[in-house]
Amino acid sequence: MTHTPPPRRRSRVGSIAACGQAQLLGGGALEALLDRRIAENGTRRFALCVVGVNRFRRINQLLGFTGGDQALQEISSRILAIASQAGVAAHLGGDEFAILLEARSRRGAERAVAAILEALGRPLVVQGHEFHMTASLGLALYPASGADGATLLRRAASAMLRAKQRSGNAVEWSPAAEPDSPRERFQLENALHRAVERNELRLRYQPEVDREGHVRAVEALLVWDSADLGHVDTETLVRLAEETGIITAIGEWVLREACLQAARWLAGGRRAPCIAVNVSPQQFSSPQFVASVRRILEETGLPGQMLELEVTESCILADIDQSARRMAELRKLGVRIAIDDFGVGYSPLAYLHRLPLDKIKVDRSFVRQIAQPGGTLPVVHTITVLAHHRGLQVVAEGVETAEQFELVHAARCDLVQGFFVGMPLAEQEIAALLADQTSLARYAVAASHWSY
Repeated sequence: MTHTPPPRRRSRVGSIAACGQAQLLGGGALEALLDRRIAENGTRRFALCVVGVNRFRRINQLLGFTGGDQALQEISSRILAIASQAGVAAHLGGDEFAILLEARSRRGAERAVAAILEALGRPLVVQGHEFHMTASLGLALYPASGADGATLLRRAASAMLRAKQRSGNAVEWSPAAEPDSPRERFQLENALHRAVERNELRLRYQPEVDREGHVRAVEALLVWDSADLGHVDTETLVRLAEETGIITAIGEWVLREACLQAARWLAGGRRAPCIAVNVSPQQFSSPQFVASVRRILEETGLPGQMLELEVTESCILADIDQSARRMAELRKLGVRIAIDDFGVGYSPLAYLHRLPLDKIKVDRSFVRQIAQPGGTLPVVHTITVLAHHRGLQVVAEGVETAEQFELVHAARCDLVQGFFVGMPLAEQEIAALLADQTSLARYAVAASHWSY
């Protein structure tokens, strides 16, 4: 379903404010600035973040518009403080803001995202009342998501509205614009073929965390920042790689890079968690797949017990008997097997007993609805109980709020993954986190004390 951003409302805190070198612009001024920047700098990349403050209406309801204006002034100050370090900010109207981020990649923007969520998550005191706020963030990268200011702002605002549907500190990215012509598609395909040789593909690492905040596994996620096209979202990347037949080669590159990284952690004496790698259906169905995994483990020196392969239900159900045999061969290497996006579109519980599995990852669509009235908490609990009966670990994917964190543990999930406990991190950042997991432990301890 397509969501059209609402019309921009007149700012109640003024069109321009100052904080150091930063300026709080109006929406029209921001569009003009974006267009001017694009005209002057050509293909130099940047990110645009639209911020929506959640449940702001309750301040107006409790304290009236005077209290609402005071709250907006404080929120504006926090936005400007971030912009003084990261770029330019604008007040789009009501409880919506935008920040132009000096970030040339998704990775760079994600660091700013963490700062925005932290700044707006601090208690807001208005007329002696303390409010605990959350924010919904939508991001767009230039030029991948649009070639002009109006398009970038519209797509970032649409992404923010999608984030608002999930509540809490949710973040949504605007996907790269789909190619509009055969010529553009041809250019995208050629860029993908050159991506590996140009060293444009990167891995990010997202932790899977237990209730105490300990990292038990790390999932390797593929990122493509094209020199020609900017950031290309992973969904577009994978779909294009499958259609062009190079998904197996890219998948093997990802597997080798992830195993090399995990081996480096071991060699460095760090407490290394299991490394999880997604496997495409084309990879998994290849007769050479098990031999490829064996060869990469031997080349990198990574023990098989340190590797976890994630496959989807659709991949398994294409030929469940063959899938079971292939999984058994991988288990002989010590490799762990997980089902990713569990429960989407099938009746998955019926086939669990036929497969040599170690873990299931409950799809984020269940987690998204777990806190809603009449939501999915009983479903997640049932899945967990049956999985535990078979000796399987259960991971809840897409955990983004303290409430979801508490509820998935109430449903007896073993591990959680999502922005609430950790965003995808670069090699150096995940290494630092593994060396000192204090920040994750803080989330776990503080979760039950959050207000909504």
